[in-house]
Amino acid sequence: MKRVDISAGAILLLSVIYFFGGMTSLAALLLAVLIHELGHIAAIELCGGRVHGLKVSVSGLCINCSGAGGTLESVICLCAGPAAGFALAYAASYLGNLSQNLLLIKTAGFSLVLSVYNLLPALPLDGGRALECIARFFGGTVFAQTLLEISGMLTGAALLFAGAYFIRHSFGAALLIAGVWVLTAQTGIVKNGALL
Repeated sequence: MKRVDISAGAILLLSVIYFFGGMTSLAALLLAVLIHELGHIAAIELCGGRVHGLKVSVSGLCINCSGAGGTLESVICLCAGPAAGFALAYAASYLGNLSQNLLLIKTAGFSLVLSVYNLLPALPLDGGRALECIARFFGGTVFAQTLLEISGMLTGAALLFAGAYFIRHSFGAALLIAGVWVLTAQTGIVKNGALL
């Protein structure tokens, strides 16, 4: 890997997480993200691709890579991050409950949520990008763009409504924020045909 770019927004987001959640929450989140990205990187390398860099922004991480192969290889590489996250969530949950280690328990939670969220069928999430690869293979570019516009907007709306329900019942604003972010991302990503 040649370079890692970290935006000011990413540093601000990490600072906010540290301020509200403390060092344990920040460390748990960073560990979950690291394993997620290492899952992608390992799959890219195994599929014959090459990683050129990593960009960290307020909206997440983006791996700059090339040569990962065809549709099947691309889908494998996209799903490898969440798969690594699920494995981490299971291992950290088991070991955390066994040892009563708060860092491992929080890591399990963050990793599980991150993996499920990333599999949602909306761009620029891994699930949306995998769906785009499959739809493009079977139906072409126009079909893939149409399908992703619909699934992205429906996913964002579902998160928004679930978030409003959660806020009303005092479960926090995380899903509402996720819904706003997904809906906002659809207007800038799907219509321009570009990924973060």
